[in-house]
Amino acid sequence: MKKAEYIQKLKELILNRVRFQAPNINKGDIDYSLLNAVGIDSIYPIFMYKKPLSKVFFEAFLQAKKEGEFNLILTERPLVSNRKIKQLKKTFVILKDEIGSQLNDVLQALNVNYLSHTNFLKNQNKNEFIKINNQKINLDFVPFYTAKKVMFDGIIYNIKEFLLNGKNYIFDIINTRNNSAKGQIEINIPLPQGYYFFKKNFDHIEIENLTSKQKAYFNFFAKKVMVDFSSMNGIESCTYACINMKIEIDLLPKQKKTFFFNFGEEKFSLVSTKEINDFFNISQVLMNKRFDVKITTKNQKFDYNFNLEQPKKIWQAWNDFSYDEASENEWLKTKNLILKNNQKGLEISEAFKGLKEVKLYRNNVWKRVFIVHNDARYLFAGRIKYYNFTILTKEIFDKNNEIYLSFAE
Repeated sequence: MKKAEYIQKLKELILNRVRFQAPNINKGDIDYSLLNAVGIDSIYPIFMYKKPLSKVFFEAFLQAKKEGEFNLILTERPLVSNRKIKQLKKTFVILKDEIGSQLNDVLQALNVNYLSHTNFLKNQNKNEFIKINNQKINLDFVPFYTAKKVMFDGIIYNIKEFLLNGKNYIFDIINTRNNSAKGQIEINIPLPQGYYFFKKNFDHIEIENLTSKQKAYFNFFAKKVMVDFSSMNGIESCTYACINMKIEIDLLPKQKKTFFFNFGEEKFSLVSTKEINDFFNISQVLMNKRFDVKITTKNQKFDYNFNLEQPKKIWQAWNDFSYDEASENEWLKTKNLILKNNQKGLEISEAFKGLKEVKLYRNNVWKRVFIVHNDARYLFAGRIKYYNFTILTKEIFDKNNEIYLSFAE
């Protein structure tokens, strides 16, 4: 391998550590004042290099620092001149014999260039998944949540995943057998690339992004919870930072249990089955308010795209903490072609040809508006026919779930 190619490879290895490796953070508080005292800016990653800096590694670090900002701590006397060291921004020569135990502890805790001794994520479990007894379960989209009902060893698992105050999981579990049974649930949640601090508490995991200082929580109401983090013991590559949770399940004969998990920005807990089900129902009401129109036209493919395919893409993007701008814009554009608000109420566009039915979510229920073909122009609701009137007012919505509309031909 030529020297230039070797330096390029070293540069990439350094940047991978800086960009993707989580710090091997210890439990307890970090005394950032010690870093400030020696001029180290803690908002940038800390890379400790514990060998004499050679000319080759100097070139590699110089190139790396052009593409990414980080603190470089040299604990051995460099083999290059001080003039060259000054070319490396945010570089500090702090010899190991002079470093001091307290400062050393802080630097070691935040060091991204540490040895790792774990095979967690060995199979690159970088994606979100749910496993039952080590078997991956693929959930089906049921507007507006995903779900699956499966059975393993006589235990029924009814799984739901939905959005409200973050991402939520419900496991309704029933032992159908006349004897005790055991099972295991595993949840893997990826995190954005970054540097994290993890702390496991009785009923939640606290997750802090050390750069942005933003916090997230994985809330749970379950016993026998085992948690693994992608940065706790050191990983060769934390490109796919994540948290992984396993729950051991013990069921008596015919016993039922419900487990609830939430991943979001708030720390909270739901205990009773009623609270959990009410929380799920609230999420569906809010989603129906967001996607508050369904249509039936002469074009079934068009209906499927508007009623299911586009909302599914939008929801799945939200579920991945992202957004599908193209699908959102397309869905809203179609909705605005069909519906128009004015001061008196809502109007269905006469120019939108081929409409047979429009379902509108109002007052937490679906209202059906049937488009009929007649010589007269009218709105028919509650046994009353309003001639030459086609505006859907709040009063009409409040009193009727079925409405007939004719624009005349």
